[in-house]
Amino acid sequence: MSLPISTGRIRTGLLALAVGLALADSSIVTLALPEILGRFDVGITTVAWVLTSFNLVLALVAVPCAFVARRTPNASFGVGALVFAGASLACGLAPAFALLVTARCAQAAGAALLVVAAIELLAETTGDKARAAQIWVTAGVAGAVFGPAVGGVLTESLGWRSIFLAQLPFAGVLVAAVRPQSSRPEQASPGRPRLLADGALLLLSGGLVAALFLLVLLLVTGWRMSPATAGLVVSVLPLSALAAARLAPRSVGLRMRMGSGIVLVGGGLAALALLPHAGWAWTVAPQVLIGLGIGLAFTSLTEQALAGRGDPIVHGGWTIAARHAGVVLGLLLLAPVLTNALERNKEDAIRAGAAEVLDSRIPPLDKLGVAQDVLDEMDRSKKEGKLPDVDAVFADRPSSEEYRSLAATLGNELERAVTNAFSRPFALAAALALAALLPVTLSRWVRI
Repeated sequence: MSLPISTGRIRTGLLALAVGLALADSSIVTLALPEILGRFDVGITTVAWVLTSFNLVLALVAVPCAFVARRTPNASFGVGALVFAGASLACGLAPAFALLVTARCAQAAGAALLVVAAIELLAETTGDKARAAQIWVTAGVAGAVFGPAVGGVLTESLGWRSIFLAQLPFAGVLVAAVRPQSSRPEQASPGRPRLLADGALLLLSGGLVAALFLLVLLLVTGWRMSPATAGLVVSVLPLSALAAARLAPRSVGLRMRMGSGIVLVGGGLAALALLPHAGWAWTVAPQVLIGLGIGLAFTSLTEQALAGRGDPIVHGGWTIAARHAGVVLGLLLLAPVLTNALERNKEDAIRAGAAEVLDSRIPPLDKLGVAQDVLDEMDRSKKEGKLPDVDAVFADRPSSEEYRSLAATLGNELERAVTNAFSRPFALAAALALAALLPVTLSRWVRI
C-alpha cells in the first residue's frame, strides 16, 4: 500500500533520522571522554571502552539482528527503538563506570536492530530499493561523522550526560510516529555477503578511527581546546563528506569512486601525521581530504555491498558488522601505539622542560621547586593515565611575567610532545585505510 506523498516524506525523514541517530552513538561520546574520565576516575585505556563496547556489540549482533528483522521489520524497528531509548536513559543516569559500559552495550543492540530494519521500511516507503539504500547509507555516514561535533557542543553546554538524555525525545518520536505497515514474507535466500566490499569497509573504518576519535582527543586533551570549540573544528570533516556524497557525479564509475575516496582518506590521515606545529588550523586541510574521501568511498563501498541478489536487510547487517568491526580493530591497534608514544614523548618533554626551568628568569631558589613540581605532576598524570596539567604547577605561584612566560614555554613543550606522539597512530591509520585498496582492486577479477 502506497503512502500519500507528504506522509511518505515524513516517514522517510524519521527513518533516516533513526539510522543517523543510532550510528552517531558510535562516535558521539568522543569529545566527552575527558569529562567522563574525570567523573569516574579511570585511565585513558579504560575510558575508551565507552566507545569500544558500543562498536564491538554493534559488530557482533548486526547480522543476527538482520536475520531477526527479515520477517518482521516493523516490529523489529519498534523493539530496537525502545531498547535504544531505554539504554540511552540508563547511560545518562549511570552512577558507575561499569553500569555506563553495560548500558552502552544494550544501546548498541537496540541500534543494530532498528538500523537493519530501517532498510526494508525505507524501501516500503519510497517504493524504490536503490533510493532507499542511498538514503540509508547517507544517513548512517552523516550520523557517524557528525557525532563528535554534536557530542562536543552538548558536553560543553550541558555536560556529558546530556548526550544520552537528549536522545530520548527523538527516540520517543520514532516509536510513536513510525507506524507498522504490511507484514513482509521472508525471501527464499538471504544471499551471501559481498566479502571484498565489506572487507574494504572494515579496513577503511579502522583507519578512520584516527579521524573520528584520535583527532578530537588531540584537540581537547592534547591542545586543551574546549569540547564545543573542538566540535566546531571537526565539523569540517562531516560537511566535506556530505558535499562529496551529494555532488559526486554518478557518471563516475563505482570502482573509481571507491579507489579515489580511499586515497583521499589515506592522504588526509598522512597529512595529520605530518603536522608541523600544534594548532587547529593545521588540521583543516587534512579534514577536508578525509571528508571528501568518506563521501566518495563509504557511499560507493556500501552501495557495492548492498548490490546483487539476496535480502538487503541481511546485506545491510553485514555492512554494519564490517564497519564497526573495523572501528574496534582501529581502536585496539591505535590506542596502544598512542599510549606508548605519549610515554616516550613525555620523557623528552620532561628533559626539555627541565632545561627551560633552569634557563628561566624566575628566582633561583624557586627553580628547583618548580622542577620538582613538574616531575610530580608528570608522575601523577602517568599513574592516572592522563596528560600532565602544566597550569596546576603554577596555580599557587606568582603571576609575574617570568612565571607566565615559563608556564607558556612548558605548555608549548608539552603540546609539541603530544603532537609528535599522535603522528605515529595517524601514520598507522593511513596505512590501514590505504590497505582497503587491495580488496577494491581484487573486486575487478573476483566476484565475492
